[in-house]
Amino acid sequence: MPVTQPDETPFRSVAVIGPGLLGGSVALAIRDLLPSCELRLWARRESSLELARELQITPKLYSDLGAAVSGAELIILATPIGAFEDLTRRMLPQLSPQSLVTDLGSVKAYVHRTTGAFLAERGRDFIGSHPMAGSEKQGLEHASTALLAGATCALCNDHQVSEEKMQRLERFWQAIGMKSYRMEPINHDRSVARISHIPHVLAALCARTADMGGVPKEDLRRLAAGGFRDTTRVSSGPAHMWSDILWENDVAIRDTLNYCIEDLHKLIELLEQGDRAGTEQWLAQGKASRECIRKGKR
Repeated sequence: MPVTQPDETPFRSVAVIGPGLLGGSVALAIRDLLPSCELRLWARRESSLELARELQITPKLYSDLGAAVSGAELIILATPIGAFEDLTRRMLPQLSPQSLVTDLGSVKAYVHRTTGAFLAERGRDFIGSHPMAGSEKQGLEHASTALLAGATCALCNDHQVSEEKMQRLERFWQAIGMKSYRMEPINHDRSVARISHIPHVLAALCARTADMGGVPKEDLRRLAAGGFRDTTRVSSGPAHMWSDILWENDVAIRDTLNYCIEDLHKLIELLEQGDRAGTEQWLAQGKASRECIRKGKR
């Protein structure tokens, strides 16, 4: 991927608040693809700053939040969403009215209703972002620019920030290798409930179900192969982080879980009735839905 030229840099200075897997990947992409951008990195723990120093992400490392955001044109909240309220209150005195704040959270209605509203009421600009990228592995040590390459970044502008800043933010995500896609927060949350959050829940359910009913664990270990590994992979993600996501997107997730339960009852009925053709059709519809979503087929 070619290095972005300096005159293409949408923001002269960017502060990444929280160098975890996703925040660290964004920071690495800025370092590699936007070399003229002043990159700042803030972390709560000294160990995270030390790792960032070892990885030579940027010389501008901060444990002082106010110093990290002071004068930055773009501030990216990359911590768990539950920390946003505390962080925005602490950074507000040093946050320029000309700056733009965005985030990497996987829910958008809740973030706009809380963090976005807090900033908007105080004359600061917030546009929600959600890079559709991730891994069951967590932490800066697993960060990579490859995580972002070609992925979609959803953008939600519920507080009507200027079109000029919206376009600059779009150019920023595009400059570090992503595709931008504008959405309304509620549509975003309904969509990610179906293609991200519920798959995690169902992966956890598959793993839990395998361990139910008194089947010897040694039998499970010996027989578990690629299907079990691939289906349950995402359930290895941090439980505390996913618990927060389920709470923050609870309405959309509950609605979708009810659809899941109804559909599973249909499958149970087909099996009880000995309807082989209906069972095959149920499975075929799942295959067709996957191909439609993954490949854009109609």
